[in-house]
Amino acid sequence: MAPSHPPIEEDYPYWRRNRAAMAAATFLLTTGFGCMQPFFPLALREYGVTDHLETWVGYAQGSYFTLSFFMMPLWGVVADHYGRKPMVLRTSLGMAAVFALLPLMPSLTWFMLLFFLMGTTNGFIPATNALIATNTPRGSMGASLSVVQTGMLLGGSLGPAVGATIASMLPGYRYLFWVSAGFILAAGLLTLIFARERHTLPDQPFRMHPLQDIAIIRRLPNIRGLMFISFVNTFNFLGSTAIVSVFLLDMLEARGVTSGSAVDYWVGAATLSFTISSALAVPVWGRLMDRHGPKRILAVTLLTGALGSLATVAAQSPWQLVASRAVLGLCAIGIAPAALTMTRILAPAGMEARVLAYFAAFGALGIGMGPFIAGQIGPLVGLRAFFAFNSLLLLAGFAVWVRAILQGAAAHPEAQE
Repeated sequence: MAPSHPPIEEDYPYWRRNRAAMAAATFLLTTGFGCMQPFFPLALREYGVTDHLETWVGYAQGSYFTLSFFMMPLWGVVADHYGRKPMVLRTSLGMAAVFALLPLMPSLTWFMLLFFLMGTTNGFIPATNALIATNTPRGSMGASLSVVQTGMLLGGSLGPAVGATIASMLPGYRYLFWVSAGFILAAGLLTLIFARERHTLPDQPFRMHPLQDIAIIRRLPNIRGLMFISFVNTFNFLGSTAIVSVFLLDMLEARGVTSGSAVDYWVGAATLSFTISSALAVPVWGRLMDRHGPKRILAVTLLTGALGSLATVAAQSPWQLVASRAVLGLCAIGIAPAALTMTRILAPAGMEARVLAYFAAFGALGIGMGPFIAGQIGPLVGLRAFFAFNSLLLLAGFAVWVRAILQGAAAHPEAQE
């Protein structure tokens, strides 16, 4: 008798190829993005920003990621209709073009405007996650997403080192954007050549029904908590990258160090410590998730992340800050794959990219609101208070998720472990 279910290779013929290709592409893109991100405040200095540097970082990144928040659900609708690979190409090739133009801006105003408009090209990681999640058998989805995330973390580890090494060879920090553009372009070309997608164009014409989509998505069990957790996770980690650099610059200035190789070294080290420890920890959290399920691991990592973030609050010197970021990476890196896996499980058939796009949109909002809120808190009470606020947000995410579990909000049959 023929098997009731076709073999995995017939249903998902490209999943292993895509996993390797997109892990490599994600590595290249995050290397490019990472080589510039920690030095972003120093690039703003070159445009004449001297006072309240954290506030200007907040304005730039807050506006960029807020625009991304509104655009990502629209791109999700396009992805569900036309495919996920075109969205990966849109974001990688578009972002490479904008990064190449940023160093050429003649003033701070033009720089800020172009950086804001780059929000229309954001979304490589969520687009990649959607491509992997919809073209991989469910039994291998967690492992495949973890492999792609490992590529992201390794790129994030290498990026600051690349930036720190090359920065001293360039006439200014702004020219690191060209280095970023090269890596991001390579990620797009790798996707174009090697990634494959089995996508059938729907019979119905392309339409956008955002209110109808929101009505469907908001009724999914646990989805509100997952959207909040997406915001909290990126607010704390990706949204604080540039702020950690500003916090470190304040520490160095208090010790009489304002420029030179020492600044490049410590800025790179603070970012590297987080990404290296995260890369070491993510396979461990992945195995625990396979054994105990994403629902339980999400609760555990939210709690350990909240406790680990207190180390940053307590840091009093550059080396303590570097060590605290390593502790945080070990404690909290499991949040993202667990939350993403739960979201993918809950997504209705045919709406996978849209649900993941809303998840990513709240993540983009978190990345933008992190530096923006730091820019408001910093001048008033200092950046240490911002990192304490981060810890409270993670505790709030833990409370929201535990409440959802206790109330049985994960009643969707596929969401049960």
